Amino acid sequence: MGKESGTFSAAESRWAAALLMAPFFLQLLGMGNTFLGGGLCGELFGNDTPLGLQGAGFWYAVMFMMLLGFQLMYGGFLLLARLLEMPASMEAGSYRAGVWLVGLVTLLFILTRTTGLPYPSAQGLALGDTAPVDLLSLILVGCSWMGGFLLWRLIRKA
Repeated sequence: MGKESGTFSAAESRWAAALLMAPFFLQLLGMGNTFLGGGLCGELFGNDTPLGLQGAGFWYAVMFMMLLGFQLMYGGFLLLARLLEMPASMEAGSYRAGVWLVGLVTLLFILTRTTGLPYPSAQGLALGDTAPVDLLSLILVGCSWMGGFLLWRLIRKA
């Protein structure tokens, strides 16, 4: 087995893709609010409250579900970029975008767990309560951090 060459061919790129895609699928473990907790999106499912009366946790879950979906798409892009024969000039910028995505997830995780964020309510925007930290949410964010770390290393190599 020879050493791979070409754009997006580093093994770290594939590992980063897997680590960034994993939180989307691992979140399924938290849908039943298992012993690991509900994860980042636990309050999104199994809630019969009308949309206008939803609390901060629901809106945080929607936001994180969208971010996990973006991470899933980005991870898929990393896996397919080599097959799409992307130009080498896009490699560092693509890795940088992934680091920014992980940074956004991290920032929003910290804000929702410490101060709360505004969310839509029947009376307008309201400042939300803090969300609980559970084991599954820490695992999900940890996977994102590890993927971001690998992308950061790839940026430094490029």
